[in-house]
Amino acid sequence: FALASLAMAEDASTLRIEADDLLEWDQEAGVYTASGNAIAIQGDATISGDLLVATYDPGSEERSIEQITGTGDVTFVDSQGKARGQKIIYNIDGSGYQVIGPSARVEGKNGTISADSEIMLVTLADETQHMTATGNAVYINADNERFSGDIINAHFNAEGALQRIEGEGSVDVRTSEGNTASGNSLVYLAQTEKATLVGDVIVSDGKSTMQGGRAEVDFISGNSRLLSDKKHGRVRGVLITN
Repeated sequence: FALASLAMAEDASTLRIEADDLLEWDQEAGVYTASGNAIAIQGDATISGDLLVATYDPGSEERSIEQITGTGDVTFVDSQGKARGQKIIYNIDGSGYQVIGPSARVEGKNGTISADSEIMLVTLADETQHMTATGNAVYINADNERFSGDIINAHFNAEGALQRIEGEGSVDVRTSEGNTASGNSLVYLAQTEKATLVGDVIVSDGKSTMQGGRAEVDFISGNSRLLSDKKHGRVRGVLITN
């Protein structure tokens, strides 16, 4: 996704840190602190905020930066995307990052994800990625298809392409044509471009509505299929044809 290719790696170019008010280096603790419109630049990556703290192991010979934490209207930008929030914690080894809200947001070539609470990305050894957004989470892909819920989990392959979305709690999907479906949980598979919603499902095209326990939404055709989960009885619909 957006920040997976962050250039702030140990073998990248020298890290430059600037600030309006203070630059402090605590060699014993292994901490660089920059405050007041602080900015750190390495390669094509830039992180800025009111306060930046870069840490390393003071007992190591290399003293390589391991983590950068920015607080106060933090923004991160590189060639692949952009993130912003009130706090960003980034692991220099590329294993992941955390964007803390309110109004946490990550933008990349494959879409945008936002959340009130936090967005966390984990990069695995095979370079696949798992992103979790918590608190009024919304993911909008490059085709303007929208997935939202209390929690949204997005899975990406090693090339950064979306593979799967899982949603929990007051979930909602919207096709690029504006058709919507809501429920208690959802699973979307990018390979088939179909979403399955379960629990108190309502499907609408803006005029007609259908209700049931389970629905399948086809993002290619725009068609929806409503099924009973037996627990909530028969499916119901109000159809308007003009």
